[in-house]
Amino acid sequence: MESLCIAVPREKAEKVRQEMMEKKLLRTDLKIRHDRQYVYIPVVEGADIKDAALKKMDFEEVKKEKNFRELIEPNLPEGVKISSFDVIGDIAIVRLPEELIEHKGKIGNAILSAHKSIKVVCMDNGVVDDYRVRDVKVIAGEERTETLHKEHGVKIKVDIAKVYYSPRLATERYRIARYVKEGDVVIDMFAGVAPFSLIIAKLSRPSRVYAIDINPVAVKYASLNVKENKFGNIIEVIEGDARDVVPSLGKADHIIMNLPHSSHEFFSLAARHGKIIHYYEIIEKNRIEERFKWLKKEASNQGKKMDVMHWRIVGSYSPSKVKIGADLLIH
Repeated sequence: MESLCIAVPREKAEKVRQEMMEKKLLRTDLKIRHDRQYVYIPVVEGADIKDAALKKMDFEEVKKEKNFRELIEPNLPEGVKISSFDVIGDIAIVRLPEELIEHKGKIGNAILSAHKSIKVVCMDNGVVDDYRVRDVKVIAGEERTETLHKEHGVKIKVDIAKVYYSPRLATERYRIARYVKEGDVVIDMFAGVAPFSLIIAKLSRPSRVYAIDINPVAVKYASLNVKENKFGNIIEVIEGDARDVVPSLGKADHIIMNLPHSSHEFFSLAARHGKIIHYYEIIEKNRIEERFKWLKKEASNQGKKMDVMHWRIVGSYSPSKVKIGADLLIH
């Protein structure tokens, strides 16, 4: 099928593709083409892309996969619907209400039938410990919970039953990486398997990234991921409590605080050591402004001032709670 497209040098293609996706300019019904020098990204009709020459080319259409809901919902109790699922590598993770648990095998097999790239389906029973690890059970496919996930050109090995990782933060990780300038020092206080650190090392040019986590299994996977992606000269993985580790690292240009249930407990520590804090918290919708006032007071207690550069709702958590992300300037 013929479509307008832009030609992008291969080394810049993933960044441009993400930007096109965010701006809803990317044609997702067509497969991206490439040759030795360029990647050809199909764009929607009428797209006005600054500093880019548009040309027409033929593209292969993306085959639409069967909708797993169409395969399974006719066999479920009337009125019962299945929510969407997350995909990490080749593992699908689905949360099921109580009334659907007896149908978990059928649901898992329907997902496998509809999505050939998925090899394992797990049921998610929620987070079970202080390490934010999910209670997951394989309900269809291969009997394993380890997989290799790819994000923004980075390979991330993860065992979803032993460590925390969320594919839903891919856009946030890309956004934060764009904040980081060449030569910056970054502290990732609650790094997990180090996705933030890896994406920053890939897309920016920091002088150093410290990836800290208290979970020894997460530290093991973070170290494997750093080695696999050849970022050992940029990222230092550290096992320990951020409260003990951060004071020894000196000042940082950026501190990432992705511990959404208790980030506020560590904020005064971050305010003493960081210039820009990327802060995440799950909070009641009606308490967001109150939280920013509290954070300003905490910064003041450390002899600092705090300005909210930007904040946004990253996702919903419950009818009354949301996950927010905020970029906070400390000076």
